[in-house]
Amino acid sequence: MNVKKALNTKKLYLIKWIFMFIPDSRGHRIKSSLLRWAGAYVGKNVEIMSSVKILGDFYLYIGDNVFLGHEVLLFGTRGSNIVIEDFAKLGSRTIVVTGTHRFSPDGDCIEKEGIYADIKICKGAVVSTGSIVLPGKTVGKMSHAAAGTVITKDVPEYTRVAGVPAKVIKNFLE
Repeated sequence: MNVKKALNTKKLYLIKWIFMFIPDSRGHRIKSSLLRWAGAYVGKNVEIMSSVKILGDFYLYIGDNVFLGHEVLLFGTRGSNIVIEDFAKLGSRTIVVTGTHRFSPDGDCIEKEGIYADIKICKGAVVSTGSIVLPGKTVGKMSHAAAGTVITKDVPEYTRVAGVPAKVIKNFLE
């Protein structure tokens, strides 16, 4: 899972326009090839809806048999990583963002310099419609984030989380 180069933002800009002319649920090989051209690692049998938005010059790894739903947003900060392992699924309008800011009452504005932390969606995990994965979080193997969940802490393996902020509501191994 070692991506050697960051995404090329100029190529991503062109890809955004090309995706507009590909039917949403078709042309997955073409979309995967375009993302590889931009610098991402994209595995086999990946399904990418044309409305997916990928922004930033970060390192992107998409494993085999991954699904990226309608209007998914992958927003990475320079130097950060987003890893989506094999068989993971991101539902429609899921947001995955690696950047945030430091906050302090010192000075003229509460918001300070930008910071980032890597995100990992582990093998077989599902992040359902409208969920948000915040910087530095890992969604554990075979776990499920229910629709509308905001992931503020790491999600343990084989669990279901729900809510704002996400709380474990089910352990699939019990």
